[in-house]
Amino acid sequence: MEMDQTINKWFEETADSINAKDNTNSSVDALCFSVVPLAHNYCDAVLILLNNNKKLPAMALLRVLSELSLRFLWCLYEDNPAKESIDVRIERWKKHTFEEGVKRLKKLLPCANPEESQHLNDQIAFLEEEIKAIEPKSMGPLYNSLNELPELYKEKLYPLLYSNFNFAIHPDLKLFTYLIKRAGNKRIFSGDIDEVETDLLKKHCVTPAFCILSFVRSHYNLDCEGLKSEYYEIQQELSKGT
Repeated sequence: MEMDQTINKWFEETADSINAKDNTNSSVDALCFSVVPLAHNYCDAVLILLNNNKKLPAMALLRVLSELSLRFLWCLYEDNPAKESIDVRIERWKKHTFEEGVKRLKKLLPCANPEESQHLNDQIAFLEEEIKAIEPKSMGPLYNSLNELPELYKEKLYPLLYSNFNFAIHPDLKLFTYLIKRAGNKRIFSGDIDEVETDLLKKHCVTPAFCILSFVRSHYNLDCEGLKSEYYEIQQELSKGT
């Protein structure tokens, strides 16, 4: 089976399985039911871009997918140092979301007209009240929160899947040097990085997908062995081309 089809199968089977269960309207269910299709959407987009040799845009989406996966794993990892429940971790993530929302809205205030300013201030006041109502501390910045996961995530997955793609989100002068080639006396300008192997980027896409789905399947006591076996097969197959 083609890799793209296999990944689609993972997401579709997982979604069907968790929807078939006798679920509640809990915050954990809402989180899982939101993250699975969202991650599926990002994976699809990354693979479509890579299949069309659009590497830098794919890397930008890979970083977004990686952040989603790391935050999600942080939420579902119950063997955390504080032994916090998933519900508490969701509240901590929610608090961080509201705090970031307040910062963003305050930055908009200087460029708003009086009517817009009132609307923004109302939103800020609402979020600040929501923040006060949440008892647990904020999740905080992604990198700091990884201290509450096994070392593997901060030491290996974070640099490999997240910080590795910073330049695709924040293009800089160093990136531009990779986009200019010479052919004799002629300069050739490119909008992408040709040197990066497409199969390597596909490997990086498969890993956050696998992490998210394996955590979801474990949470709902679904079988993970088939998923795990196919994941390793895909990794081995993609490694042949890198």
